[in-house]
Amino acid sequence: MENQQQEFSFEPVVEHRYAGFWIRFIASLIDGILLTAVTYLLGFRSSTDLFSFSELFQNLLGLVYFIILTVLYGQTLGKMICGIKVVRTDEKPNSWGSIILRETIGKLVSGIVLLLGFIWAAFDKRKQGWHDKMANTYVVKTRK
Repeated sequence: MENQQQEFSFEPVVEHRYAGFWIRFIASLIDGILLTAVTYLLGFRSSTDLFSFSELFQNLLGLVYFIILTVLYGQTLGKMICGIKVVRTDEKPNSWGSIILRETIGKLVSGIVLLLGFIWAAFDKRKQGWHDKMANTYVVKTRK
C-alpha cells in the first residue's frame, strides 16, 4: 500500500453573513438623506434645469462620498449605522479600482433596467447586486 499524502490548506475560511436587500436599501436611504441635508446646508437646491451646476455638484459629492468612504472604511455612514460593510470576494482590502467600478459603471448598469441589478441582491445566494458581481464585492453584516 502506497503512502498517500494529503495536502491541507491552512488558509482560514471566512464565513460571512451577507446583508440582504432591505438592510442595504435602508443604508442607501440614510445616505441619501444625509447627502441631501449636506447639499441643502451648503446652499444647493434642486433645479428643474436638465444640466444645472447644483445637480452636478450634488452628483459629484455623492460619488466622492460613496467612493472614498467605501475604499477607506468599507462603509458609508448609512452602512455604519445599519451594521453592514462592503468587502471584496478575495478578502483583500478594498481597492480604488474595484470600488470606482462598483460605484460608477456597476451602479449605472444595476439601475438602468428598472433597478433590476439592485433588486437582484434579494434573490442571489450571496446577496450580490450586479454592481457587486462586476466589482467582485459583497456586502456583509458587521454585527450579530
